[in-house]
Amino acid sequence: MRIRLMICVLLFMLASACRGNDGAPADTARAGLHRRLSDSAERFAGQHDTAKAIAYHKRALKHARRHLLAEHEARSLIRIAVLLKEQDSSESLTYLDSALRIARQLDRADLLADIMKASSAVYKQRRNYQEALSALEAHQQLLNKLFENNKRKDQARLLAEERRKRELLLFIFISVSLALLTLTFGMYYRRLRRLNKALLKSNRIKDTLFSIIGHDLRGPAGNIMQALDMLGTGLLDASEEKEVTGLLREQSRSFNETLNTLLNWSTAQLKGARPQVAFVNAMSAIQRSLDLLRAQAAAKNIEISATAENPLAVLADTDQLDFVVRNLISNAIKFSYPGGKIQIRTEKKDHTGLIAVHDEGKGIPAEKQAELFSEGQLSSTYGTKGEKGTGLGLMLSWDFIRANHGRIWCESREGDGTTFFISLPLAI
Repeated sequence: MRIRLMICVLLFMLASACRGNDGAPADTARAGLHRRLSDSAERFAGQHDTAKAIAYHKRALKHARRHLLAEHEARSLIRIAVLLKEQDSSESLTYLDSALRIARQLDRADLLADIMKASSAVYKQRRNYQEALSALEAHQQLLNKLFENNKRKDQARLLAEERRKRELLLFIFISVSLALLTLTFGMYYRRLRRLNKALLKSNRIKDTLFSIIGHDLRGPAGNIMQALDMLGTGLLDASEEKEVTGLLREQSRSFNETLNTLLNWSTAQLKGARPQVAFVNAMSAIQRSLDLLRAQAAAKNIEISATAENPLAVLADTDQLDFVVRNLISNAIKFSYPGGKIQIRTEKKDHTGLIAVHDEGKGIPAEKQAELFSEGQLSSTYGTKGEKGTGLGLMLSWDFIRANHGRIWCESREGDGTTFFISLPLAI
């Protein structure tokens, strides 16, 4: 039983192999055999060996009928009829009638046209010119029909191609439009974010500036007015007047420093920090700042030393560099303890000119260091004798140094002093 089952399976597999995949490969092979037989027949016909040519066409015909290749059967019938027209015109017409039935069943105008052409030649051979002419007219009409059909098919194909091209162009247009819209929206969104960020920064700075004007300027101005009013009344003795005069000096210095910084910042915001770059001797800029700040340092009994290994020339705007150096030294004095020391040095390092201002003061908390050079970050701070700072000068210094293609940074430990560094391009 098992052997019989295996034999059945093998027979089924063999039959499937003969059929091919859904019959398509097998049909192709059968059509190929028919074509080879027909080619052999045509070769013999070209050699005027009509008998062998007819024999091969009949083998091709038999093969086509056995495998139900209707179109190939019709073509074999036509070729046999053409070869028989001179030997036996009646039999030739019989073959053409058989081919005609197949062509009509297949509704193939090209086959019908070939049959009419062959029929016309047979009728002409039989001297039946009327039938020959009728068959030739039918052949011409079929050719016209084929031409019109092919023309319609070509037009339909061209229209389909045009439609596909239009659809492709429309797809490309829509895709590009969507991409451009997305890009435009993205750029607009980023610009809007930048504007919002700039607006927030501007509002934060504006609020801080109003605070500076309202407290750091109005407060000292009010104190100066009150002190002047007291001096004019005669209510103070000599020691009290001396104390009030010293207070007026300190208040005036703080007022002037804040006002100058505010004016410098306003000018930079309105005109932009556009430097007029020139060769600047770094030590000369330091000495100019020290000449202005010696009284402030002396009031706290602070010793300032400035050293340079060699003359150092940098590329910078003279006024902007003077402001930055003066601001750093002033801050060092402000946050140094009375009797402390400040060291200033210059040197060449990594193809740049370096200016370092070191104090032994209270230092800067780690969480505050990250905010020192952040745009829009202003906060009030107090020196070792209660001197108030706004952070505006340091922010403006950062703007100036960046505009001069330099860097500014600090190193500090709380309770162990601070060092601010300025790095600028060398002049030579």
